[in-house]
Amino acid sequence: MATIEPRVASDGSKRYRVRVRLQGELPRTKTFKRLTDAKAWAAKVESDMGHGAYVPTARERRRTLKVLIEKYRDEYLPTRGIRDESKQRSLLTWWEENFGHLTLDKLQPETIAEARRKLQARRKRNGEPLSGATVNRHLAALSAVCKWAWKELRWLPSNPVLDVSKAPESTGIVRFLSDAERNALLKACRESSDSNIATAVLLALATGARYSNIRGLKWSDVDRDQWRLRFAETKNGQPRYVPVVGPAQVALQAHHDRDPTGEGWVFKGAHDDAPADLDKPWRKLREAAKLQDFRFHDLRHTTASYLTMNGASLAEVAEALGHRTLVMAKRYSHQTGEHVRSTLERMAGHLTETPESG
Repeated sequence: MATIEPRVASDGSKRYRVRVRLQGELPRTKTFKRLTDAKAWAAKVESDMGHGAYVPTARERRRTLKVLIEKYRDEYLPTRGIRDESKQRSLLTWWEENFGHLTLDKLQPETIAEARRKLQARRKRNGEPLSGATVNRHLAALSAVCKWAWKELRWLPSNPVLDVSKAPESTGIVRFLSDAERNALLKACRESSDSNIATAVLLALATGARYSNIRGLKWSDVDRDQWRLRFAETKNGQPRYVPVVGPAQVALQAHHDRDPTGEGWVFKGAHDDAPADLDKPWRKLREAAKLQDFRFHDLRHTTASYLTMNGASLAEVAEALGHRTLVMAKRYSHQTGEHVRSTLERMAGHLTETPESG
């Protein structure tokens, strides 16, 4: 039942404090300037609580997004075992700095939509706007927090991010090495004095693995009996085993022979606590090969593109690259002009009339 108590504020004005109680529930309280507003709120809360709808308590209305993010970051995020926890923390810092003051009852879809527009208006250091993918990663980070608050803490009645449209993402151009570029890159690898980057590039081309997986390899992850790599920390959270064949196998064996320890990081850096930084050597190698607008991640695109051009199905590409669905693999279903020509020529052979036997 609801009770309304008249009160006098510090400035002498009259206030109406509403208190709604229901057996088995914490009381809900709120103060209004007008009696009509107090009665309307009391009736609605009584109805909502009677039907099992979520009604925040006074304490819950004082909880802020900053408090929720801090709790998530301290208690839940470390248990998730995600590959790039530091990136997740960085995304949540943006929400904490820009919207941390909001109480959770104000965390509505329209507020999050406004935050999305704010992100879309942001500029990077080079003056370009944030990509749709980057904006959506910010939304995904908040969504994970809200889902936890909703499902486990019961601090939210639902996940408000689910009611907000994502930013449009560009399908982008899948960049992969042409035959001439591949030859130039392999030549640069042979001539490089840095065995770390030369071996890493060959592994990337042969396996389609991500930069983080290759850089983080340890010799304990390399099975030289069956010649396969074990990637323990993958994007989908599942360990993955990838075979190593051809020149990459030869290069990896030579790399092992040059390692006096045969233990620890495959790509050793200046200190034992971290692998070598492959970014600067990669840029130097890319410059030597005269590759334009080509990232290390495009080596993964190259592997996938070569697989499709050699007849691999989307399912086979997805399995080779560790995708859980075919959505990402579809980006690599393009073909070069000459490959299209050879495919059509093979098909044309079935369009001619063949003589009947006997």
